[in-house]
Amino acid sequence: MTSESAPYVALYGDYYPKDLHDLLKESQEVYANKPERPDYPEKTVPEGWPTQLPPSPMIWDAETFPKDGSHMVDITPEELSEINAALKTVEELSIPHSLINKSSFPLPTLGPRLDAACHSVHFGLGLCFVNGIPSSQYTADQNVYILLGISSYFGETRGRQRDDGARLIHIFHAHSHGLPPNLSPIFNNHAQVFHNDMTTDILCMYCISSASNGGSNSYASVYKIYNYLAENEPEVLHTLAAPDWPFDTFGYEPAFHTRPLLFYTPPDDGEEEGEGGGFDSDGEDGDRTPRASELNHPPPPPPPPPPPAEETVIPKIGRILASLSPRQLSGSKVHPRPTTIPPLTPPQTHALTLLEQLCKRFCITHTLPSGSFVFLNNLSVLHNRSMYSENPDKEIKDHRHLIRVFLRNEELAWETPRELWLDWGRVFGEFEGVEERWVAEKVRDYKDQQRGMVNYTAGGEGGEDAY
Repeated sequence: MTSESAPYVALYGDYYPKDLHDLLKESQEVYANKPERPDYPEKTVPEGWPTQLPPSPMIWDAETFPKDGSHMVDITPEELSEINAALKTVEELSIPHSLINKSSFPLPTLGPRLDAACHSVHFGLGLCFVNGIPSSQYTADQNVYILLGISSYFGETRGRQRDDGARLIHIFHAHSHGLPPNLSPIFNNHAQVFHNDMTTDILCMYCISSASNGGSNSYASVYKIYNYLAENEPEVLHTLAAPDWPFDTFGYEPAFHTRPLLFYTPPDDGEEEGEGGGFDSDGEDGDRTPRASELNHPPPPPPPPPPPAEETVIPKIGRILASLSPRQLSGSKVHPRPTTIPPLTPPQTHALTLLEQLCKRFCITHTLPSGSFVFLNNLSVLHNRSMYSENPDKEIKDHRHLIRVFLRNEELAWETPRELWLDWGRVFGEFEGVEERWVAEKVRDYKDQQRGMVNYTAGGEGGEDAY
């Protein structure tokens, strides 16, 4: 950008890293050569997939989700003092946003608790809430520093969320701030259907201020839904796992690409189930994806413990991953689906509808209070948002406002399926000439979007009224 008013010209290379063009062509060929399959009559799971996932912390619903608060990290006064000390250092040394990490934002007491929560997000429940930041007492810049400092304990790699290189996205109701109405789910107060954000390993949202009414999020376990479908409607798993779902590219050429919504990653011979129900955290999942970091190699795994008196063989089941945004599949008010893109088939429409129903059936619901975070395994948990509103006497500055970042922990990251490299590359790939942007002011972020910088987003929440 040469000036604040200069128009943004969307280029093909802005949407996909150039080194993934061959994969994009393969995606087009998949759809062009797809077999005729009006239905999936199979009554078994896809070949090689587990018929049932064994008991794991990743499998939960509203009844079985822990009630002991083990998914909560409540910051103590002493830990808040650590945060303030780290914040002061960042400000005094003028540390760039991109260099705020666990080393530059040390939290001696809170840090180990966040590390444990990070492990649970990757290999346990898949979500964690961190509470207790007096967000109203900090400036916009300070809240961003705190966000980056705390979130670095869950992942130090931050993905871009817009073609202009934005690493932070502000979520608020623009019209309530006197700004022109905006149908983007980021800038309106509408409800959203269940979705994954497109596409990141860990989703982080920091609530600066909560809404007077509504604005809660519900969360549903992909593993729980998989077990239900495997037992009751396995043909839907075939639909979800098929590589012919046409994803809108929002005006770029080609107009769509194809991939599955559900993925199964089988275990490698050397991998073992970890304590949290996933692979051992010393595995090399993070190294089997493009652009995996080479800076922090995990230590070699410890020797295996001696077998128990009566040895029990734990099956190696691999991982189930989901990545879907109904906004890209069937359109929304913001981006009506172009007629040039193939429509969804009846089995695909049924699968999306059933997923929404199962999410509502099995989900838990939580409203982020002001000064709290949610860290979400974006591959194993789907989420939605309820509509929200503000009391008329509430000051505009205190209206609902969240900041979102996309995170990746290079040591603990799950293996990214090859079919996801296109979408994953839009967030974590290398783009020449695109600088990182760290906008702390929400209105400025909105104006960036209004200038046309985000006509085509690198990643984002699912749209309202998606299907």
